[in-house]
Amino acid sequence: MLKKCLSVILTAALVLALGACSGNSDDNKTSDVGIPGGDSSEESSETVRKPSGSGISYLVDSEDTPSASASSLTMPLEIGDWGTAAKLSLENGGYVDVPVRVVSFRRSGGVNNEVKKIMDGSAFNHYFEPSENEEYVLVDYEICLNGFPVGQGGITCDIPAFVTGDDGEFIKLENGSYFGTSASCLDNETYYFEGVVHSEMAYRVPKEVTEYMLTIGEYGENQAFVKIK
Repeated sequence: MLKKCLSVILTAALVLALGACSGNSDDNKTSDVGIPGGDSSEESSETVRKPSGSGISYLVDSEDTPSASASSLTMPLEIGDWGTAAKLSLENGGYVDVPVRVVSFRRSGGVNNEVKKIMDGSAFNHYFEPSENEEYVLVDYEICLNGFPVGQGGITCDIPAFVTGDDGEFIKLENGSYFGTSASCLDNETYYFEGVVHSEMAYRVPKEVTEYMLTIGEYGENQAFVKIK
């Protein structure tokens, strides 16, 4: 019996020793996120962390609150600049200023069909067929929700946006008529609590209009003015 016990003890000790040696081998290096051979310190800054939900929006990798600038019709923001805009808080019924920026925009080509596909699959948007003189613009934008009053249900990343002329009024067309429209957020179905959210909005413009102002934020409150050209 004593001989059998000593044999079991020696076998167990040998297994533990081999396990410790294999765990220290460079061939079995594992990063903090469990990817063999990976290094979490070398993770790309463009990595995104998508929340649960079926929406098209996502959290960007950085959660730092960006520094936003005030803007106006006479001093608008450029594409990529962070501005300050008011967003309605359903939690306290007031308006909260948030950093927001236009990242890029596209029009022409297959944009009309792309917007139609997204809107047709949404319960919150209705696709209006553009006339032969109109086309859709698809805008990528980002909004920071850090510090935003949010209840247990979360908040969506939508924010009002309006298309105007450089004077803040309706755009005057060549035929003497006027054009004005508001943008539609393409994702009102994914909820967040904080972070910088990348999303999309869309609106129609006359094909003859190549420069205009995109005004983001609640009417009568702080707004971000972005020159689109």
